[in-house]
This record gives sequence, structure tokens and C-alpha cells, in this order.
Amino acid sequence: MAKRDLSTHHFQRKISDFCEVRIAPIASKRMLESIRPYLMGLVIHRQAPPIVNGRMDWTAIGQACGIEGELTAELKKQLRPGLDAIIRWLGEPPAAEDIRSTKSNKAVPRRSETATRSRPREIIPDKTPAPSSSVPRGLQPKPISPVPQH
Repeated sequence: MAKRDLSTHHFQRKISDFCEVRIAPIASKRMLESIRPYLMGLVIHRQAPPIVNGRMDWTAIGQACGIEGELTAELKKQLRPGLDAIIRWLGEPPAAEDIRSTKSNKAVPRRSETATRSRPREIIPDKTPAPSSSVPRGLQPKPISPVPQH
């Protein structure tokens, strides 16, 4: 049990540091002193932040901190990693992302592209690549006739 308490105290310190680094620069001192105890309480009582329909319930979080009307998009953006860390620390399933990703789909290679690029082909002693051992997918090509038909 002592190890678990040590882990809790260590994580509380991390959350406190998180508040100083991420929340303090964008929030008033009063807001910071409302948010920090709320996050610490989640850790001490081993509770996940409120989640509704797979997303953070910002209304409930704002009410619990006493800053309902002051919870701006920037503050939510900065608070999100701390709440996610608490969820991971507790071992709960993650909440869905509230802010849509701006990354394009081209930045993430598809599995089929990486699988074909990363698999080296076997080379036969005469230095020609060996034919693929997998069965080709899709329709078989039609035979090419030597004389086109009109």
C-alpha cells in the first residue's frame, strides 16, 4: 500500500507542476487556485473527470471548479492534457477528442502502403527479385490479342 501512496503523491506533484506550466500562464490566480485542487481531488479520490457521450463534460468540470463562465477554448485546450493524464493514470478508457484534428490524412501513411514498402524482397543469386509469395488481389487482367477487333 505504501508504494501506491508514493505513486499518488508523485502524480499529485506532476499535476501541480502541470498547473504551474500550462494553466498559470493563461488563467488568473483565482482560476488556477480553483483548477489545481479540482485536479488534485480527482487523483486523491481516484476519480476520472466527468465524461458525457465519450467527451469531456466541460460544463460539469467548470461547475466543479467554480469557473463555469470563464472556461474558454484556450483554457480547455491547455487543461485537456492534464485530464487525459489523469484518465491514463487511472487506467480508464480515453475520452474522445473535443477539438478536431487539423492534420491531413496524407500525413499518416496507410497500413497497406507501409506494409509493402517495409517488406524487403528476396533476391535470387542471379540478382533478380523473387516473385511475391502472396496471391494478387482483384480481377485477373484480360488477355491481349495480337490483332485488335473493331
